[in-house]
Amino acid sequence: MPRVLIVGAGLTGATLAHRLAQEGVESILLERAAVPGGLIRSEHLEGILYEPHGSHIFHTEDEEVWKLANAMTPFNDYRHRVDIVVEGQVLNWPILVSDIDAQSRSDEIREQLREREGLDATARAEAANFEEWCLELMGPILYERYVKPYTEKQWGRPARELSAQWAPRRVSVRWDNDPYLFPDPFQGWPSGANGYTDLIDGLLDSELVSVRHGADVTLENVDGHTRATEADAIVLTCPLDVFSGERFGALEWRGIHVASVHVPHVEYAQGAMVVNYPGLEYPFIRIHETKHASRQKCEGTVLGFEFAGAPTRYYPVETERNRSLNNRYQDFLREEIGAGRTFFAGRLANYLYIDMDDCMRQALDAAEGEVLPALRRSEAKAR
Repeated sequence: MPRVLIVGAGLTGATLAHRLAQEGVESILLERAAVPGGLIRSEHLEGILYEPHGSHIFHTEDEEVWKLANAMTPFNDYRHRVDIVVEGQVLNWPILVSDIDAQSRSDEIREQLREREGLDATARAEAANFEEWCLELMGPILYERYVKPYTEKQWGRPARELSAQWAPRRVSVRWDNDPYLFPDPFQGWPSGANGYTDLIDGLLDSELVSVRHGADVTLENVDGHTRATEADAIVLTCPLDVFSGERFGALEWRGIHVASVHVPHVEYAQGAMVVNYPGLEYPFIRIHETKHASRQKCEGTVLGFEFAGAPTRYYPVETERNRSLNNRYQDFLREEIGAGRTFFAGRLANYLYIDMDDCMRQALDAAEGEVLPALRRSEAKAR
């Protein structure tokens, strides 16, 4: 039986193992943490289901991925709406034209929007930095109120130093007053008792899949793991600079810390699952409340206060230096481990800011387009 070694048991690794198992391929996942699931794993605090690493909303245009996720655990029909505190008022994010009259200088804002209506935001993102892109989209007043302080708190650097390429998926002005953040046709949140943990457990539920926890896998010891498991291929879903001992330097990430607090005797403590606090007077950037999505019926709730700047790997810092460095690590590792048996998948190994559906799609594509063909070629040679 062919066997694949997967470094990392997050969503990407678990999805990859599930797909390989469907083809009769055994997977061994090596995970540093004590539990699988990575940042999407849900937990309980005082009996309340919550997300210790911030809100994760499943939304996708990919019907195959949506059906796979629902086959692992049922999803409800939650659609994500975000509030934002601007000028002391709770308004909607994305920006709604109907919210403009509630703000000061509303006539100036409307004039700035009229001058920009019809902008091809996606095309412009290829040429501009983040600040230029936002100014061309909404004008300076809305940018200064909604976007600039929030972005600079989150990233810890001037907004003009950031790439605009990911901006069209996260920043918009809604002329139709649609209050929901995502337009995707398939949206929801796991409706089971354990949230996203049920999704991970479902993907790993196969006799052909095993997870070994407490495994700190590096380039120095991966050959020993490969020999011990008799693996035919290796898929890395981990950060490649750490895996390689940072021999070419460290990749930059922007991390967050979520401080979770149990709030007793209330059903909800805020009006939406996520409330953004762009103002510099707030030390946190947003507050999460999972109950809006989980729809758990119980007394009490959990609020997660999100602070930026933690030493964790949440958001890659998209610069030419970092992109080139990750490509260099991939080329190096293919050469060191073996080009025909070394593969990469997921946000950490590919140094990408991607959503959960994209993680699952990358895993499926890696399995079907790279790993399985390589195993078949190896098997044909052995004959």
